[in-house]
Amino acid sequence: MVLRCFIVALLLLPPPSRLAAQGVAQQPAVSVNVLSNRVALGETGQLIIKVTNGDAQVPRSIDAPGLEVTYSGEQSSIKIINGVSSAETNYFYLFRGDTVGHFTIPAFEILVKGRSLMTPPVEITIFSNGGTEATSDATKPFFGKLELGRDEFYVNEIVPFTLNAYVRGRGAISDVTNAKLENASFVIKPFREVRTDGAEVGSVYYSSAVIPSTLFALKPGEHRLGPAEIGVRVLDSGSGFGLSSLFRSNTPREIVTNSVNITVKPLPDGAPASFTGGVGVFEITAKPSADAVGVGDPISMEFIVSGIGNLRTMSAPDFEIPQTGLWKSYEANKDLSNEGDSDGFNTGQVKFTRVIIPEAKVKEIPSFLLTYFDPSKAEYVTLRTDPVPITVTRERSEDASAAIQFPAGSSETGLPPAARRPSPVFNDVMHIRPGAPRWVASAGGSHPGPAFYAVQILFSLFFCVLIGFGIARWTGTWQARHRFRQANPSFAYLLKNLPRPGAPQHEFYGAVSRALQQWRREHPSASPEVIRAVEHVSARCAAALYSGTSVRETPVAVTEAAEFEAILRKLPRR
Repeated sequence: MVLRCFIVALLLLPPPSRLAAQGVAQQPAVSVNVLSNRVALGETGQLIIKVTNGDAQVPRSIDAPGLEVTYSGEQSSIKIINGVSSAETNYFYLFRGDTVGHFTIPAFEILVKGRSLMTPPVEITIFSNGGTEATSDATKPFFGKLELGRDEFYVNEIVPFTLNAYVRGRGAISDVTNAKLENASFVIKPFREVRTDGAEVGSVYYSSAVIPSTLFALKPGEHRLGPAEIGVRVLDSGSGFGLSSLFRSNTPREIVTNSVNITVKPLPDGAPASFTGGVGVFEITAKPSADAVGVGDPISMEFIVSGIGNLRTMSAPDFEIPQTGLWKSYEANKDLSNEGDSDGFNTGQVKFTRVIIPEAKVKEIPSFLLTYFDPSKAEYVTLRTDPVPITVTRERSEDASAAIQFPAGSSETGLPPAARRPSPVFNDVMHIRPGAPRWVASAGGSHPGPAFYAVQILFSLFFCVLIGFGIARWTGTWQARHRFRQANPSFAYLLKNLPRPGAPQHEFYGAVSRALQQWRREHPSASPEVIRAVEHVSARCAAALYSGTSVRETPVAVTEAAEFEAILRKLPRR
């Protein structure tokens, strides 16, 4: 019996060659690869570290002179070949160079199962894209482009641009999740519009997503804008199991665009004192709130400035000539909506409201001046409003201090006379009856009968029913409000219940995004500056939630959670 069991066990064992292969496959190994050793200047390449049979401890960034190399995510898989299983983990890094040349990502140490392994060095070439992007891009499954109409313009001049995402295949882009372009030297209008289309690039058909916006520069000089990042969801052509596109899945992709070199010219010297900061071509109209007032009565002057250009850097017009002693002027209010702003192609409109007060009897409201810079003419242009006739119905009043007079009988020193000492009068308690009290006789009678108790019981029952009905109604109302709060939580409730540090990234950023959306619903008329800050934070949350390179289950750091919570607490609340 024992011999029979031994023979069966020998038959079940794999061949010695497979055992040897299993022993070899279980040893950890490391390899390094890049998608391409040649990367255009300003574009992003990808470095892949593959670790077999073991989880590695990899650095978050790699020190490579001339290159910026940062960790972007990881992906694990298990392979079974001829009955031999092996686990593989790919660690992804993004690298980018800011100058042309040859660079090296040096060898560095990683720990796998407690063992120290060295990666081989990788040679990288950063080259300048000479404008033949269409030919090279046609070989890629997806790529992005940053396009500006001009690469030379003035400070504060509105310049339209577009971010373009291309994915090979018809209808390949199902959604655009986020778009990001940042540069401290430029003010970039948030991305609100997406247009989908398609075109052939190098005889290959690509689906496209076009995201238009505008920007203007804050300071002159040579600048490099980009690369931008576009998050899209790409339909997986390999899914669907032969059925319609309804069953096709989609995959998030982070598409990186090219960079653009820009020359920003300063505004010419010699700007007049009436220059308000606007750059473009504009017109102005002025209208007072009244044409007949008295001295000291306020008048609201409304100025409408319309045209194509930068209305956000423009301030209100002011008097052509200083009006000291004639008119008092206050700081103007500016009303500019996102819908009314100019995009560099279409006309925009801004309204200024300034309160002025006549200090003397005058016959007209004098002219106001507004000077802007016209980039097409490269010169300053001054707009002048017409004087407005007005009627001031009374003279200026005397000083309030001159109207103070003391009555006759003042002392020779000029001081007011002393106040007369008041005599006390005790008349606060009145009509106290001094006579003898008259007592009311107590009601007589025997003990109450059955009718009395019956009435008391009926009233008690009615009172108890009324109290029970009230409690039931209050309970139902409270439950309904509680369900409503859970279904429609307020911004304060969402802020109070933010996930703590250590929660998964997708859970934390999802809660922050919902809180920001609720804040926007509760504050529809917030100031443009606050709305821009909220949109910037929302874009960061969207990038963390939908970026294909992020790790959804990675815990949120304490400093990161504290930063977002501090931003939310600074938002105004109702």
